[in-house]
Parts: sequence; C-alpha cells; structure tokens
Amino acid sequence: MCIMRRILYFVSFLLVSFSSFGLVSAQDKQLVPATITNVEVTTVDGKSVKDTPLMAGATYKVTFSIEVAAGLKEQAILKTSLTRAPDSDRFWTLKGDYSGIDAMSWQPGQSTLYFDAILGKAQLELEGSVPEDYVAETLSTGEVLHVSKGISILELSLESGTVVSDIQLEVIDGSIEEYRSVLSAKNELLADINADPAYASLVEALVASAEAQASVGYTDFALETLKAIPNSGWVSPRASSSYQWIIVGVLAVIALTLSFLLIKARSETGFIKRQTDGQAKRLQILALKASRIGDSGLTEGIEQVRKELQESAGGS
Repeated sequence: MCIMRRILYFVSFLLVSFSSFGLVSAQDKQLVPATITNVEVTTVDGKSVKDTPLMAGATYKVTFSIEVAAGLKEQAILKTSLTRAPDSDRFWTLKGDYSGIDAMSWQPGQSTLYFDAILGKAQLELEGSVPEDYVAETLSTGEVLHVSKGISILELSLESGTVVSDIQLEVIDGSIEEYRSVLSAKNELLADINADPAYASLVEALVASAEAQASVGYTDFALETLKAIPNSGWVSPRASSSYQWIIVGVLAVIALTLSFLLIKARSETGFIKRQTDGQAKRLQILALKASRIGDSGLTEGIEQVRKELQESAGGS
C-alpha cells in the first residue's frame, strides 16, 4: 500500500512539473517585448531588393512594422546607420496611427527615434542612403581598397540596453560588383571549355590570384588579373608548344601582380606570402606536366617564372 502511495505521489509530482514547464514555455514565448516584421527594401523607383547587396551611394526605402507586446514599461529606440537621403528632411514616416508615437512631437529627421513601447503595431517607412565611401578606403599612396561589409539598416533596442532586432545587409560598390560579375563569368568559362590540362591549371591559378587580391581590397587589380584570361582561343589538349610563350607571359602576370601586392599591402605580407607560395607550388605542378609531354621550352619557362615568383616573396 505504501508503495502504491509513493507511486501516486511521484506521478502527481511529474504531472505538476510538466504543467509548470508548459506554463513557463508559453510565458517565454510571450516575453518577446518587441520585434521588427514585414521588412521590404526597394530602390527609390520601387524596384525590390531581394538577396542582393546594397550599393554604396544609393538611396533605398524600407517599409516595416514594429510589433510591441503588452506589459513593456520602458522606451524603445529605433535607429539606422543609413544617412539622410539627398533633398529629404526626414528618415522616418509613420503610416497610420500608433499610440506610442506622438506625431506632433516626434523628430523624423533624426536617425535615432525614441518612442513609448505601447501594445500594438506601428507601420513605418525609412528612406536613407548608403554612404558613398562605405566600402572604400583611400591609402596614402592614392590607391583605393574596396572591401564589402554589412550595414545596419534597422536596429530596435530597449532603453535598458537590450537589442531585440538588428537587420543588416551587405554593401558593395561598382568595383566589387564588376569584379564579382567577371569572376563568375571566368569560372563558368573554366567549367565549360575543354582545354589542355596545363592551361586549365594556369587559368585556375589566375583566378585564385584574383580572389586573393580582392580579399584584401585590391579589387581593381583583381579585375585586371581576371581580364588577362582570354574568353576564347584556349590551348587545346596536347596542343603544339608554339603556345608556350603565351602561357609564360600570362604566368608573368601572376608574378608581377603578387610582387606589387607585397610592396603595396605591407600589413598583409603574411597573407600574400602564403598565396604566393601556393601559386609557386601550382607552377611546379605545371612544370612537371609540361616535362611529361616532352616540351622542354615550356618547362623551362614555367620554372623560371616560378623561381622569380618565390624570390619576389622572399622564398627560395
């Protein structure tokens, strides 16, 4: 009888525990104080921006809603890292009514908006621009680096300091956009064209070099490297050695470009050194392939470029 009573007590304890857990879970779901929903980003002429980066210097409109739960007893803070659009006197426009925002006293011309977090939904529109030089950095030498990065278009936080929403989008500029387009085209070309294996390896080395350059901001030089890859006239499998000087000439582009980066990007010396070593190893493989097909001239040319490449990086 005692055993049955203990079992009943244990089962009752489990039921109460599960019930309490269910209540806590339900309450947790209701503890989200405020959130940003229904975000849509468009250009000023109404073109939707979906799964594509923002452009530096461009102006965008962002429509969204803020949903506030009951019981929140503090101010909310809405802000953006965009700048005010040209010829505009405001960032924010309130669509309809929301009791937490006093339309008579609020300041829509400020990038930071304070409002009372009152139960309900506020429908707003943001208009702002990405700074022109947001992803560009001009060096003391006059060269410009281009590196993509994110920008917070909407951040919603509470007066206590809790950030409840932070919506960020990637920003690029025309240089990065062109580089990505050309890189994609060259990769497609490499995948579709049947070329001599040694030549294909050469193209892969050029693409890798361009990616290394772009990753540290030298997007313009990366473009030049990619454009050195012809769109046609690739060396066909087991082609004549008459193409050897064309190949060696293109290989020289790798050496010259990486040598330039070693001088200009001193802060990235270790990174470029690793990239240079990798390219030198690829050239060594190309030299071995050339020797197997009995093309001594091509072998010597590749080996010479490889040695110069390693010497420029301080190797042996």
